[in-house]
Amino acid sequence: MKLQFSIKPQVFQIILLLVIGLLLRLPMLQLGLWRDEASTYFDSIPNNFKEIINTVIHSELNPPVFFMIMHQWIKYFGSNEIVFKIPALLFGLLLIPSNYVLGTLTGSSNAGLIAATIATFSYNSVYYSQEARPYTLTALLCCWVMFFYCKSLDSTNKSQNWYIFAFTICSAILLYVQYTGLLLVIVLTTVTYGLSFKKSINLPLKLFAISFSMIFMIFTPWLGIFLNHLNTGLPWQAKSLFLEVLFSNIYYTLFNPKILVLSVVLLGAIITIRKYLIQSNSAIHSSNLFPYIYTFVFGLTFLLVIIVQSFLSQRGRYVIPFTPIAWAFYGSCLNNLFQYLSQSIHKIYDGKFLIITKKYVTIFIIFVALLLNKYNLDFTNIDKSGIRSLVAYIERRNNIDKSLYILSPDYFGPTFGYYTINHPKIFYGFGRWDRPEIFSPEGYAEIWDNPTLMADTELSIQKEIDKGFRKLALIQERTTLSDAGKMKYSKANQFLDRLKKKYTLLEKTDYLGENESVSLYLFDTTISP
Repeated sequence: MKLQFSIKPQVFQIILLLVIGLLLRLPMLQLGLWRDEASTYFDSIPNNFKEIINTVIHSELNPPVFFMIMHQWIKYFGSNEIVFKIPALLFGLLLIPSNYVLGTLTGSSNAGLIAATIATFSYNSVYYSQEARPYTLTALLCCWVMFFYCKSLDSTNKSQNWYIFAFTICSAILLYVQYTGLLLVIVLTTVTYGLSFKKSINLPLKLFAISFSMIFMIFTPWLGIFLNHLNTGLPWQAKSLFLEVLFSNIYYTLFNPKILVLSVVLLGAIITIRKYLIQSNSAIHSSNLFPYIYTFVFGLTFLLVIIVQSFLSQRGRYVIPFTPIAWAFYGSCLNNLFQYLSQSIHKIYDGKFLIITKKYVTIFIIFVALLLNKYNLDFTNIDKSGIRSLVAYIERRNNIDKSLYILSPDYFGPTFGYYTINHPKIFYGFGRWDRPEIFSPEGYAEIWDNPTLMADTELSIQKEIDKGFRKLALIQERTTLSDAGKMKYSKANQFLDRLKKKYTLLEKTDYLGENESVSLYLFDTTISP
C-alpha cells in the first residue's frame, strides 16, 4: 500500500511567499540600528519587568509589552544588531499567512492570496520587518483582531462565543503593545453599532458590549499613563492639511505605480458593491452575504481609522498597524475585478479561446507584484545611521578616544550609546545634558525652549575642560536643523556657530546614514581661533 502525500495549492503558495518574503527582508538586517531602535535596546535592558515598566513610562510614548518581549529576547539571545531585529522579522513574516487568512474571509482564496502577496512585497512591510520597534507586532495583532471580530459577527457559527473571547484577548494585548490599537478598538465599537441596524446580521450585541467593556477595563490601569503620554506627544505633531495627510496615508498602503493601483482598487470596489447589491436583493441565504459584509467592514474600518489619523496629522509609520486591513480590502476588490473580467472575456469568446483559471490568476498576481514592486524594493547598502561608521572611526583614532563627546541634538544619544556600549565614552547631549542615551520625551519641548540652554551647555563644557579634556568632538546633525512643532532644534545651529568662534576647528567629517546622517566636528579647546 503506497502512502500518498499532497500539499494543497494554497499551502504551497503561502510557503513560497514566506520564502520570498524572508529573502527580501534578510539584506536589510545588516544595515545597523538608528535612534528609535537603540531606544528599544535601552528600554529593554533593565533587570526585570517592573523596572522596564517604570523605564517605559518615562522614556517611551508606547505601552510596555513589546519591550518586555525584547527583554526576554536579549536575555536569551543577546543584543547583536542583527539578532536584535529578529523578533520584528518574525512578526513581519507572520503577517503573510495571517493576511492570507484574513483575506479569505471575503469569500475567495485568491483574495487571501492577493492580500498575502501585498504583505510579502510591499516596501513598508519589508522595511518595518527589520525595524526593532513594535510596528510589525502591532500590525499582526490588528490582523488577528479583525479576523476574530469578523468571525464573531456570524451568529450561525457554533464557535461564535470563542471568537468573541479571542477578539477580547487580542484587543487587550494590542492596547498594551501600541496606542494606535486603541483607535482600532474605538472604530470597531462604532462599526458594531452601525451593523446593529442591519437586519441580515443577527448581531450578538450583549456579547459585544461585554467584550468592549472588558477590553477597556483591562486597559484602565494604564489609562492615566496613556493620557500623560498623549499630552507629552502632542508637541511633536506638526500640523498638516487634512486632505494632504489623508491621501498620503492611503498611498502609504499601496505599491507603485500608486495612481494606477488606486484606480484599479476603486474599480474593484465598485464591482464588489454591485455584486453585494445583487446578492442582497436575491433570495440567497444571508450567510452568503458575509463575504461582502466582511469586505465592507475592512474598507469602512480602515477608512475611519485613517480619517482620524489624518485629523491628528499622523502619517507614515503610524499607518503601518492598519495596512493588513487595507490589504485584505484590496484583495477582495481586486479578486472581484478579476472575476468580473474573467466572466466578461468568457462570454465574449464563448469559452473557446480564453478561460482564466485560478491557477493563471495566481501566476498573474505574483508576476504583477514582482513587476510593480521592483520600484519599491530598491534596497540600499547605506547604514541606517552614520553613527555606526563614526564610532568605528573613533575606535581607530586614539587621540579622539580622549575627547569629550557632545551630541547635538541629543536625540542621537541612544544610537551613540548602543554602538559604544562595549567601549564606553564620556558623552553628553545638547539640549539634555546628562545620560542622553536614555531618551525621554517628558519635558523635552521645555528643554529646547529654555532661553539659557546654550549658556548652560557652554558652562557644563567648561567644567569638563577643567577636568583635563583637550579635545571636543561635536556630533551634529549633518543638515541645517529647523524647528519641529514646539522643538526649537534650530538652536543646535547657533550652538555650532558659537563653538566655532570659541574653539579651533581641527577637522570636519561627514558620516552618511539612511535615517541619520551626522558630521563630526573636532575642536581643540586649548587654542583660540
